[in-house]
Amino acid sequence: MNFFERRRHAKLVRHLLREAKHARNMRGDIADPQSLRQLEAAESNLRSAWAARDANRIEASSEEITAAILAVNPARKYPRIRENVEILAVALAVAIGCKTYFIQPFKIPTGSMQPTLYGITVQPQSSKTFMDRFPLNMIQLALFGERYIEVKASVDGQVDTRYSVDEESAIFYVNGVPHKIRRGLTLYFSTGDFLAKNQIMASGRVKIGDHIFVDKIRYNFSRPKRGQIFVFSTDAIKYPRIRANSFYIKRLAALPGEEVAIDPPFLLINGERIEEPYPFHRLLTDKEAGYIGYTLPHKQRDLDLYLGAAQEKKVLGPTSYLPLGDNSAFSLDGRYFGPVDRTSLVGPAFMVYWPFTRRWGSVQ
Repeated sequence: MNFFERRRHAKLVRHLLREAKHARNMRGDIADPQSLRQLEAAESNLRSAWAARDANRIEASSEEITAAILAVNPARKYPRIRENVEILAVALAVAIGCKTYFIQPFKIPTGSMQPTLYGITVQPQSSKTFMDRFPLNMIQLALFGERYIEVKASVDGQVDTRYSVDEESAIFYVNGVPHKIRRGLTLYFSTGDFLAKNQIMASGRVKIGDHIFVDKIRYNFSRPKRGQIFVFSTDAIKYPRIRANSFYIKRLAALPGEEVAIDPPFLLINGERIEEPYPFHRLLTDKEAGYIGYTLPHKQRDLDLYLGAAQEKKVLGPTSYLPLGDNSAFSLDGRYFGPVDRTSLVGPAFMVYWPFTRRWGSVQ
């Protein structure tokens, strides 16, 4: 046996012995005992043949151990598909486990935390650029979460004078057919106009909001701290404009037992102006970035406000936490609906994982 034959046979022997061991480990508890004994005997014969460096015996023993392996662990149909399905199932189970017990992804839907975190934003844009054409537009979407969109009339007809508006979009009716147009897009029509089918009604550039990771286990081992950006459930909040069965993200402003008030632009805790930790100082001083401090909430018809007047003082309960948005002028937060209970807290946000903008990374 020359050098090249010895090398080829050594590789074959190692592979077959490894496969034999794998078959015994995977099927040893359910395989036929006689087949297992035959496999062990075939392994012994192959080792003996290799020790003697007998090429003929190695070839014969290889065939013997291959048959024994198949007897213990028969070949299954569509092995590649089965393997991929198993890998996918394990990955899915791990992902669900992480989401349920450890880390959960959330997306920022609104601008209540701007400019710290961004929700969906829209910029005017009248036509496609070079980067908005396939496949470059897919790169833009995958990396930076932005895309150019056009809303076209689906029918011929007149734009009805009636329309409806919510927090995110407006619905216009063309010949009775509703057309949903996101706020911020540039409109190319007025109510009463006649539109042709496929005529562009609106266009613009939509930027998807920040997607964050939330630590679901930290509050099981440590107390929530002032200044943390945290997620909480809205299930226990009774306020007309709050979406039920949802989650909000705000900054934790006041802790249990504290006296809280707002004296624009300052947050007062136990009568003192709060500038620590750093995010509160930034809210007061970084006007260039868009921070304005804290404002009083807008008056709500027939609704009570938790902090409706300057220096109005409220004392939080023993398990209550007050959430406030960084974009105080446009944030539906604890100034309106009050504090949230400890049982409603999900956890603190710790990272923007997508899209890849200047805000990507840790958050504060």
